[in-house]
Amino acid sequence: TRKIVANRESVWAIVALEAKDQLRQRIAWALAQLLVVVPDQVNSSGGTHSEVFLHYYDTFVHHAFGNYGDILREVTFSPQMGENLSYLYSKSGAYNFENTGKFTFADENYAREIMQLFTVGLYLLNIDGTEKLDENGEPILTYTNYEIMSFARIFTGFVRQLPRGNSEEIWFGRNVLDFTTIEPTYRDRFPKHDLTGGYIGDGYPLCVDLPPKMFLRKGAKYKLLGDNPRPQAFEDRQDLLNDPSIKRFVLDIDSPLREKLCNAVGDECQYDVVVTLDSNLEPFGQELLVDEPRVVQVGDIFYEYVRPACVDQFFYSNPMRVTYINRYWHSLCANPKLPVASEACLFTGNKPTKKALRYSKYVFDQERVTYATAQARCEEDGLKQSWFHFIEGIENHKKGFHWTDVECKVNVKVNPNGLVSLVYDVN
Repeated sequence: TRKIVANRESVWAIVALEAKDQLRQRIAWALAQLLVVVPDQVNSSGGTHSEVFLHYYDTFVHHAFGNYGDILREVTFSPQMGENLSYLYSKSGAYNFENTGKFTFADENYAREIMQLFTVGLYLLNIDGTEKLDENGEPILTYTNYEIMSFARIFTGFVRQLPRGNSEEIWFGRNVLDFTTIEPTYRDRFPKHDLTGGYIGDGYPLCVDLPPKMFLRKGAKYKLLGDNPRPQAFEDRQDLLNDPSIKRFVLDIDSPLREKLCNAVGDECQYDVVVTLDSNLEPFGQELLVDEPRVVQVGDIFYEYVRPACVDQFFYSNPMRVTYINRYWHSLCANPKLPVASEACLFTGNKPTKKALRYSKYVFDQERVTYATAQARCEEDGLKQSWFHFIEGIENHKKGFHWTDVECKVNVKVNPNGLVSLVYDVN
């Protein structure tokens, strides 16, 4: 064990003492003393492995001359920090109550440390670094336990990625190198207070205010996925990846968007890792039918559309019911102005069986449109958007949430302890 630890220390010492970029190495060392991961607190083979900790340290080497916010982002998604400060696999109070019947709170360890040690500190400061004082001459706290509890709910849902080869930890069946990912069911979905009396997300546009065809507007961003169509910002079922019959959004050869993503030199595409549109593009072909894409295909290569950061409000006008796969699965309320579900079209008078169809020209499986688009699609096919029992013609794994024509109510329930939850009245 001691030899393994010595290996790690030797690698670091050689680089730190002999590398030509000494300023970078010294800044990295200083940052590593602030954003500490303790080997004994991380269950990576008793803290004896080399790759795990050198990989974490490289975060500071890479960003030594960069932005502190970028460092915090990588540290937050680091499986080492998640384990060190115990928020890895932290779950929301709602998830725990629904699955165990017990009232619990999200892990507060990282929420406290990121404020106290990594960023703002315990007390408000003047511009010269002295402490701000209240009317009694006492230092003013930067945050209280109220803010810690709020921020703790931000750090829910962080889980390890699937194990992979070519890493030191492979025989333990865990991925301790790659950034953690978000498990949506563990995530706290309620608003979180910030430190100034507002909410996290204040200042961002409302999602309902994003312009139509945002994916073709100046500033729209696409990330390269390579030959793997699995999105990174969405959670897709595994059988969607393994089914060659999946209908995908293939961009037309003459599409201006395809031209931007292809970035051809001669007859060969030169795919960039990230593509940001520098001007508005005209929709072409199937793009005219789409409200919002998820993954687009250019030849044999896939790009994921990254929607701009925006805020979904908990309460909105005229909520409508959406149903997952069929009537025997769960239903929720949804904002009809947002592209969150597919259409479900029925023949007029088809009440006895309520077997619905997808739009005849739908562009890709699990496509999501607004309620207005769903209605228009059904009308174009001579059908009616309605509540349904089943969606005919496609397998279950190709379905998602589907709009119904049933109005919905979003209610609030407050328990004696002050905990708040939403209750969807889908009937």
